[in-house]
Amino acid sequence: MLLDSLYFLVSCRRLSVVSSIRPFRVGLFLSCFLAAQPFLFGQKAGDGVLLTSATQVRLLSEQEAGRALPVELKGVFMGEADPLGIAFIIHDGTQGIYVQAPADQVAGLGRGDLIELEGVTDPGGFAPFVVAHELRKIGSGTIPDPLRVTLHELSEGQLDGQWVEFTGIVRSVERKALSDMSPPPPGTRYIDSATDISQPSDTEVKLKIAFGEGRVMVEIDKIIDPAEYVDAEVRIRGLCFNLHNSNRQFVGPFVQVPSGVDLVVLKPPSPTPFRSEPRPVSNLLRFDQLTGVQGHRVHVRGKVIHHQPGDFLWIRDREQSLRVETMQQEVLQPGDEVDVLGFPVMGNYNAALEDAVFRRVGTGEAPVPHTLTYDSSAVSFEADLVELEARLAETRWYSDRLLLTFDWGESTIEAQLHLQNSNEVPKDWLAGSIVRVSGICSVLADAPRPLGGLWVPRSFELLLRSPSDLIVVQPPPRWTAERIAWILLAFLVIAVIAVAVVMQASRYRLREQDHRRAMAETEFTAILNERNRVAREIHDTLSQSLGAISVQLELVRTRANEMSAAALSHLSTAHELARGALAEARDSIWNMRSQVLERCDLSEALRRILTRLTDDTGVRFDIKVEGTKRRLPPVVENNLLRIGQEAITNACKHGKPSRIDVGLNFERRRVCLSVKDDGVGFAIDEALNGSERSFGLVGLRERVDVLGGTIEVESRPGEGALIVVAVSV
Repeated sequence: MLLDSLYFLVSCRRLSVVSSIRPFRVGLFLSCFLAAQPFLFGQKAGDGVLLTSATQVRLLSEQEAGRALPVELKGVFMGEADPLGIAFIIHDGTQGIYVQAPADQVAGLGRGDLIELEGVTDPGGFAPFVVAHELRKIGSGTIPDPLRVTLHELSEGQLDGQWVEFTGIVRSVERKALSDMSPPPPGTRYIDSATDISQPSDTEVKLKIAFGEGRVMVEIDKIIDPAEYVDAEVRIRGLCFNLHNSNRQFVGPFVQVPSGVDLVVLKPPSPTPFRSEPRPVSNLLRFDQLTGVQGHRVHVRGKVIHHQPGDFLWIRDREQSLRVETMQQEVLQPGDEVDVLGFPVMGNYNAALEDAVFRRVGTGEAPVPHTLTYDSSAVSFEADLVELEARLAETRWYSDRLLLTFDWGESTIEAQLHLQNSNEVPKDWLAGSIVRVSGICSVLADAPRPLGGLWVPRSFELLLRSPSDLIVVQPPPRWTAERIAWILLAFLVIAVIAVAVVMQASRYRLREQDHRRAMAETEFTAILNERNRVAREIHDTLSQSLGAISVQLELVRTRANEMSAAALSHLSTAHELARGALAEARDSIWNMRSQVLERCDLSEALRRILTRLTDDTGVRFDIKVEGTKRRLPPVVENNLLRIGQEAITNACKHGKPSRIDVGLNFERRRVCLSVKDDGVGFAIDEALNGSERSFGLVGLRERVDVLGGTIEVESRPGEGALIVVAVSV
């Protein structure tokens, strides 16, 4: 049943019933169908299957071909392939396939020989191929008809190793260069070290064939005259190969014409192309020109604007300019008049010529640049010499060129200047300069364009021919934005350094203050301990003795009726003296010893002082604590207690108040103590000039100075008094 179906398809092909299907496609389908029979009936590659057709090998995956599966083929030797001497193409009636074999077995084989081979599969760098270890010539075979394809089908990448035929127009003819050679493909085993395969032969040439948008390079080992083939329409038969990358991805095709196969010229080129009438540049690719024969080169004439030998040439005729791609190395100068033959294509915006040759026919004055006034005017001068006045915004040096950026009105224009080294850049090309720049205008076509109708790009760039194309009209102002930015940056750096120095000095000063405070606290603690010791000694000896004397004198007074009046008088005086001495001793003990701070904190100690001094006086008092109450360093706490005691004592003794308010405010790094009364008040100036109250104020200031704090005294006669002390902690 299967064979009947296949014979029916073959019969249909012969009877042209399927004439709407390309014969190449039908043949490829039939070959693949026949070769796939083992796989269709349940057998897998690698399960002991012997591959007997080129199609079976081509159907293998990379992994399957890498298993070195056995292959036996019989087919016609189609021609040699690279590397020469060990590689060739064989066609077994289904398809062609690339084969490598030992050089001694390949030697002597020629196109049309019928051969048998045994070998194994290899994945290759792009498509599977066969590595043969046994090769036998068994007779002569018939070269099969080539597959008729288009350049587009060649570019699809499916025709590797196939015998193909196509037509096209010859764009160029060149000798094969060393850069055209490629290394042996992966899997190559039979390189003959005695054979130099790295150099092309003197007779090998390459042709660029084009048709429409399609391009393909053709290699032929035959000396041919470019004048007989360039611009000719030819039919080519050859073996299709590929260019691929390291990821096994198709890049492009190329075709090798086997030895003994000639190119067929279908339409020869003009024998005298430079004698034809030159076409106006503005007429290229217009509607009336597109109705004729397409793909052939045209003849134009113009004056040279700029020339990069071996790459590009820009010319201007009477109406328009044109960019020309040419490989010629002859050097042209601006103003030279040239005839150009080239193939028209669409450039960035206007028509351009590719694969061109030129001939100098005269010399003249260099073309004068057109002055641009706005962006859209650049469209009219694509590939032409233009000039404009702008502000140079930036220059950037690359390995072989200088990129310049200009501010032109509200637009930003970029320009390129090709230089050998950065030393060729003039020193006065400074950012901010007003310059007059001229160069080749190149419209940028990368912006979105409409689907149809008129297309008008809005941006362009310039190609400077030499440093003389840029003239500085006005140097940059002294105070440019860049310089101001650098100056501000310098000031910022200085300010940062100054702040860092100040912060470092502040830290040093704080460390010194902390050190001095620690030393003072240590010293004060020692003094306080000594004073407490002396106070205990006075309390335990002198105070007790005076108390005992006072008691004894009091007992003597109980016998007053036994004494004379004079003795009783002296006894009373002695008793008063003893009581006075005892009171003074107790005051001295209080001043020398902060016993109350040993039992409670500062606020409670002040409360006890208020209670003791206002008891039985009718004076009301209040103490208010703000902030987080905490213990303070001993030197601070003791002095604040004495300051509060002195202020409260002065208020009770001299102010005659009815109320005393004490405030204690604990801040993060400071403590404030305030004592306020509503007494008779006083004049501050008079109090500081010898009055009894002045001694108390002076003592307060001295204690505040010891702590490094501040004191404020507010008072007027009849308005009471307010004392505020602030100390850092």
